Amino acid sequence: MNKTKSLITLFLSLAFALSATAGNNKAFHRIVKGTQKEPRVLACNYPEFSFHFPQMAGNFRIGVQNEGKSRWANELKVVELKEKNGTLTYILKDVLLGSGNLVVRITGLTDSDGFIMEVEAKEIPSTMQLMWSFGGCYGQVLDDKTDSRMKPVYCKDNVFSVEGSAFTCYYGESMQLKVIQGITPFSSEIRLSDAHQQKTPLSFFQSGKKTDAPALAASTPIKSGEKLYFCFYTQNTKADYNYFMLPALFAQEFNK
Repeated sequence: MNKTKSLITLFLSLAFALSATAGNNKAFHRIVKGTQKEPRVLACNYPEFSFHFPQMAGNFRIGVQNEGKSRWANELKVVELKEKNGTLTYILKDVLLGSGNLVVRITGLTDSDGFIMEVEAKEIPSTMQLMWSFGGCYGQVLDDKTDSRMKPVYCKDNVFSVEGSAFTCYYGESMQLKVIQGITPFSSEIRLSDAHQQKTPLSFFQSGKKTDAPALAASTPIKSGEKLYFCFYTQNTKADYNYFMLPALFAQEFNK
């Protein structure tokens, strides 16, 4: 009986991994938080992430922009990934980054669903902007979590409350609203944008808020030698964060 269960578990794990590599839309196969059976946060081989609580609770991804040209992380020339002790480290290189790179480090949170991220810039152009987006809090369990990009249909009933560089997204049925929190760098310029227009980070950022598929797009200046922090989580008595807390929280979680 135990042998049969082990074989079933192995088969399911292989099926999950294979489905993740079956096409560009099935890329969310790395677990940042949760288990293979019940993933809470999933990641791609590039910096794009989805939340499952267990309902689809959003998608977050980053890109870069320099002098009017922009690309999402999956479009960059080189994305190196290292996985160790439940943490992910991405090294991003591209012509838009000049001779430098961005180092993106991710780890799950102990006291809450969600994750914390550090972005470190090394020898990049002084005009560089880090672009990011968040949205797609569908409020339903996806049949295939390996395909959890921010689709416009997932954004339809999302309501955002933005306060400075932090935000709250309300989603789900009206009598059973769910909430996810986001904290981003103080320098973030956050806009309500149109999830139908995600071709490039810049076109998404400039798309305007007149839409039936609202999502957030943002631009954040980033300089060489600087570290920026992002945190996405569900609030509780142990998890109630502000940006000034994030560097210490990141160090604690990433190095445990």
